[in-house]
Amino acid sequence: MKINWKVLASFTGIFIAGAIAGGFVSARIIRNVSVDKRIANEQFGPEQMKKLTEQLQLSPEQRENIRPIIMQAAERLKKARWEAFKTTTELLEDMEDSIIDELTYAQIDRLREMQAKERERRKQWMLERGKRGGDGRPGQEGVSPPPKPPQEPSKP
Repeated sequence: MKINWKVLASFTGIFIAGAIAGGFVSARIIRNVSVDKRIANEQFGPEQMKKLTEQLQLSPEQRENIRPIIMQAAERLKKARWEAFKTTTELLEDMEDSIIDELTYAQIDRLREMQAKERERRKQWMLERGKRGGDGRPGQEGVSPPPKPPQEPSKP
């Protein structure tokens, strides 16, 4: 069976165009979903109150009594998310500190560059969320922690 090269090229072109278009559509959807999720996190209390009011047909007195409960829960959730973020950051820093013992000086320098880029990325992320902080820790506004001195590597 003889396959015409023009037909094959046409199908290949269509496939590539579909892949490119799908990539752009996916990127746009992912960007919008992440923005929606951030808004949802910040609006948990008001949205929860609205949902309960509408679905349960709460009276004004019930709304008045329930609102503080929901707002307190929203604050506790916000604090829990922050604590999880802090704990994750600390665990990753501890891991990197332990890894240093196994690295050469050149690798330590490269790790320091990677850490600086990551701190800058986190700082930008925090600023985009409307928060302040150098590396995500309270009381560190705009200040990155000083780099730790390189330890004697166990490998040359």
